[in-house]
Amino acid sequence: MSYFMIILVLNCGSSSIKYCLFSIDYQEACLVRGSIKRIGLSDPILIQESTKGKIEQQVAAENHRQAIYLLIEALTSPHQGFLPSIDSIEAVGHRVVHGGEEFTYPVKLNEKTIEALKALSNLAPLHNPHNLAGIEAVSCLLPDVIQVAVFDTAFHQTLPAKAYLYALPYEMYEKFGIRRYGFHGISHRFVMQEAARIVRKPIEDLRMISCHLGNGSSISAIKYGRSVDTSMGFTPLEGLVMGTRCGDLDPAIPMFLVDKASLDLAEVNNILNQKSGLVGLSGFSSDMREIVKAAYSEELSS
Repeated sequence: MSYFMIILVLNCGSSSIKYCLFSIDYQEACLVRGSIKRIGLSDPILIQESTKGKIEQQVAAENHRQAIYLLIEALTSPHQGFLPSIDSIEAVGHRVVHGGEEFTYPVKLNEKTIEALKALSNLAPLHNPHNLAGIEAVSCLLPDVIQVAVFDTAFHQTLPAKAYLYALPYEMYEKFGIRRYGFHGISHRFVMQEAARIVRKPIEDLRMISCHLGNGSSISAIKYGRSVDTSMGFTPLEGLVMGTRCGDLDPAIPMFLVDKASLDLAEVNNILNQKSGLVGLSGFSSDMREIVKAAYSEELSS
């Protein structure tokens, strides 16, 4: 007799939540996927798609708790939802960006692990606090449901010291944990597994380069199922040119901007993370499709 388990998976960002409802049986089917965008901003919107159709509506979501309440309402809607009640959800999985060196595998969340995650927020201030907001919101709305955290950094904990250590005084690593952590590990692991399935070879026999390309991008070298090098480092800012992030940069440039442009550290951080990359180079968009379209139109008009 097959057993069906309903799992809600959340990916909480600063102003959005992406979610998917899974039925875990032999097929592991995704029943519903959706997102709530512009949380805490003007005109938040909920979009949900399933075999029952598509919901797209303006909502009032001032914070993550309200947003999660709204997505649960959508999932239990009599007309387009899939669940008879909130009690149908048996577990919630969270994507957490930074697990430091402590979390190398998915963990069941409890008071102790949540406190440990809070201590890691200084390593990923743009990401982990929002992941934690989703965890705390679920704890309030679904206090008896099992919650599990899956970490973007965990896959890269197999990096050798020659790949993860920076050429800084070693005490910087010992005191502050400054090292290459790598990110997008959930994606890189999945791509590795799918590539092995497609070429019909054991993962343990394969050497590959995995590319995660999007608004945030990274590349990983994978040897026999283990990450041995990756482009992102101490934070998701390092590596490739991305949508709004600068990627690799001469480390003297931030200090130069503070000195010569009279910017403070917060302003420099905002420039490097939000105003650089493709949007900085193009001057108008972080979307490669829009940039290519504009370049093509310019070519035709010249």
